[in-house]
Amino acid sequence: MQLTMIFEGSQPVSAHTLPGQIQPLTIEDVPALAQLYFDSYPQGTVEDVAEAEADIAAAHRGDYGTFLPQANLVYVVDGQILGCVMTVDSPPWDDVSDLLFIIDVFVHPKVRGTGVGRALMQAALASFPEHRPVGLRVESDNEPAYALYRSLGFKEVTADK
Repeated sequence: MQLTMIFEGSQPVSAHTLPGQIQPLTIEDVPALAQLYFDSYPQGTVEDVAEAEADIAAAHRGDYGTFLPQANLVYVVDGQILGCVMTVDSPPWDDVSDLLFIIDVFVHPKVRGTGVGRALMQAALASFPEHRPVGLRVESDNEPAYALYRSLGFKEVTADK
């Protein structure tokens, strides 16, 4: 089951540093991100790397809401992208259309649990105006992601917000 969560608190502060760097996602990153996306999600989430690339390109184009360059970020170590957070303003889904919205967070399996997802989320949240609520969706059985979002201050909302 998919849960919607909202962040309306103060911006979280990063607790530690990582060996790589967080930088804005660019259109040139899309092919590498597609492979990372395909490798990061359970088999069957997307059919192949081409489908992942089309989905990421659609987000970059603004198909899922206004693309926010300052909050679409990648984590890079030695030239390799190992994580990504993708965000939009005013997504096309009625229940969250008035929010800033995190449409995706994905981290390479070899660096999961090292703080990459947290650092990407914190950097994205820090780029948003504090007066705007931020939403996201998470699968209820994705316990690590759910725990991360709760620890950052996201709260589950009901269908009527």
